[in-house]
Amino acid sequence: MRSVVAIAVVATCALTSGAAIAAQRQALCKFTVEGKTYLNGPCNFEADPDGSFRIWDNVHTVYVNVDGNTAEASWNKNPKSFHADSPLGTLTRKGACWENATAQICARKLQGHK
Repeated sequence: MRSVVAIAVVATCALTSGAAIAAQRQALCKFTVEGKTYLNGPCNFEADPDGSFRIWDNVHTVYVNVDGNTAEASWNKNPKSFHADSPLGTLTRKGACWENATAQICARKLQGHK
């Protein structure tokens, strides 16, 4: 029983500390893969201190993991999947967007939002 309680405490602390690091807010997003646009408008946005971020709506989730001047990205190509498990490859930053030959991921602050 003690081990179950200890696991619950550790999990709660991990979730709480993660929430303090990443702040969720609304953003203006655009997400395109191979010429097809999946997001184009307001979406949920969550950023990490290193510049990595996630954007999502009710159907699609996109992860951008920044490493210096490049980023590795993935998404849930299958809308029924709850995980961003389809790789989009290495992207480079262009303004508010991260891009490569097949994908474009953009997130801008909504006007009037903090």
